Amino acid sequence: MSYLYFELVKSTADLSTAFNTDGFHAHWHNGGWSIFHGWMHIVLDAVIWMSYIAIPLTIFWYLRHRPHVANRGVFYLFIVFILMCGLTYLMEAVVYWWPAYRLLGLLKALTAIVSVATVISLLSLLPQLLRAPTAKTLEAEITKRELAEKRLIESEDQFRTAMTYAPIGKALVSVEGKWMQVNKKICELLGYTEEELLKMDFQQITHPDDLDSDLQLLKQTLVGEIDEYSIEKRYFRKDGNIVFVQLSVSLIRKENKPKFFISQIVDISAQKKLQQRQEKLISELEQKTKDLQQIVYVASHDLRSPLVNIIGFSGELDFSIKELIAVLDEFDELPPKVEHILKKDLPEILHFISTSGRRMDRLLKGLLQYSRLGRYPMVTLEIDMDKLFGDLLQDLSYQLDQIGAEVEVDSLPKCYGDITMVSQIFRNLIDNAIKYRSTDRTLRLKIHAEKLKNRIRYTLVDNGMGIAESHQKKIFEVFHRLNPKDSDGDGLGLSICSLLAQRMEGNISLESTVDSGSSFHVELSIDDISLHERANALSSASLNQPYFTHQSL
Repeated sequence: MSYLYFELVKSTADLSTAFNTDGFHAHWHNGGWSIFHGWMHIVLDAVIWMSYIAIPLTIFWYLRHRPHVANRGVFYLFIVFILMCGLTYLMEAVVYWWPAYRLLGLLKALTAIVSVATVISLLSLLPQLLRAPTAKTLEAEITKRELAEKRLIESEDQFRTAMTYAPIGKALVSVEGKWMQVNKKICELLGYTEEELLKMDFQQITHPDDLDSDLQLLKQTLVGEIDEYSIEKRYFRKDGNIVFVQLSVSLIRKENKPKFFISQIVDISAQKKLQQRQEKLISELEQKTKDLQQIVYVASHDLRSPLVNIIGFSGELDFSIKELIAVLDEFDELPPKVEHILKKDLPEILHFISTSGRRMDRLLKGLLQYSRLGRYPMVTLEIDMDKLFGDLLQDLSYQLDQIGAEVEVDSLPKCYGDITMVSQIFRNLIDNAIKYRSTDRTLRLKIHAEKLKNRIRYTLVDNGMGIAESHQKKIFEVFHRLNPKDSDGDGLGLSICSLLAQRMEGNISLESTVDSGSSFHVELSIDDISLHERANALSSASLNQPYFTHQSL
């Protein structure tokens, strides 16, 4: 072995020795080669040599066109190894004429060295090659990626289609405010082409009064204080007109860094015009209501002055007529016609004047009171209904005792409302029960309550005359009376009760049977929050009407 190594080193050091053919004969002369067998070996060695040349050249060409191929050193070792193998086959053919066996041995020695180096490199790569995916795995991965790409393309197409043909404006906006992508609806809404909008930012077309609030919300979104926001704002169209929109914005982040905004824009110009018109109509209605209330108040107040004079002077006239009759009675005899006028016609006329005047006075007082109810400043608190009915029945005890009425009151739950209003509702109901009681039996009143979802229903039951079904729907209307000729009421009591209940977000209803009695149901709130809000609104509205006071009610 040491001898071979020595000869190899010697041949490498002195190449002329490698080309020395002394002591050797051409391969043709070694043995009994026939021409056929000799040329067969020569041609086959030459073909193998050409193949060995073509293979490394192909690998080299591949490496030149694939600069990112991993483990390029192993490929180059394979190129050298194959070339060396090819050279040995070439020399095997050459030695048939030129006995350069020393050169052939040198080439084989070098080929052996290169082959060992290639094997070592290949073995070092073997763990990595074993970890590499197989063709089947790669095929599955490729199929998976192709499917994912297909789905991604479909998703992008769907997103693009949905954005393009969305019935509302949609856009992608950069963190600086530049339009990145807009759909047809935004172009139609703002009057710009897509190309024009993509050269602009939203700040350029935002109404200056709305810009600061929009930018402030945008800043809060960028720093992470909020995830999204929605505001009403105005844009300037290309033609200079203003369009009102509802803008909704959310931020898209990638790797926790802001990338762009998604904006949805809905045209609310029509709603805004309708809202402005509605606000104008409401304002006009409120003003007309105030004017009407003022007219009713003034009319009621001013009409009562001459009415008081009519009632007063009719009384004076009645007194004077009686004095005149007393004086004339001293005479022996009066003409029949004069006596008829003085003793029958004039008293009857004065009675009608006095009765009508008093009725008109009650109507004007009721109308004045009804007009004040809408502006009465409401104060809500929790009401102890047991105490309220105790005080109320104590105040009405004289009237109830006079008619021998029997009253039964159950334990009543508390509610929320204005104690003055609630007291007036039930006072009116008890007054009506006394007024319209049956003459055939003792008046019996029963008061009880039941809890509903968010209300308490208080029920007052009487055994009075009852109300016909034809009147039950009209009973809460203004000036409606059951028996106009037989009662002195003004027809406002139940109307006032209904209005008071509604102002406290309550309700009043009726069940009745003629000759059996009636049940009045009053529903009042157990929710103090909404009632307080309503009370505050009504109280604020009443501040402009100083003559509507708690005492005047």
